Amino acid sequence: MTGQVPLSDQTPERPNRPGPEALYGVKDLTEDTAQRLVRAIEGSRPLRTLRGSQVATGIVGTLGLALLLVGLENAVADIPIVENGWASMLVGLVLLAAAGVLIRRFME
Repeated sequence: MTGQVPLSDQTPERPNRPGPEALYGVKDLTEDTAQRLVRAIEGSRPLRTLRGSQVATGIVGTLGLALLLVGLENAVADIPIVENGWASMLVGLVLLAAAGVLIRRFME
């Protein structure tokens, strides 16, 4: 030998971690779990009652939208640039322009 270390001795020992082959069944497992969850929720009596009433569905949807908007407002309040009113309007215009460009590209 000329003093070279064999390739098997050069590579470090790999700990007992799963490799890429462990990910092959993940998609099937998540799809199966999602289907079971949907079946369990759709079969429940409160959900069937809620779907049967347009007023209750509207109230739940409105509350969900209101909570989403309050959450967004609280999250944006922590961004330093948005504390200034003019900067807030500028950021809003930039976001609206970006959304417009994306929508235009999707429409083509």
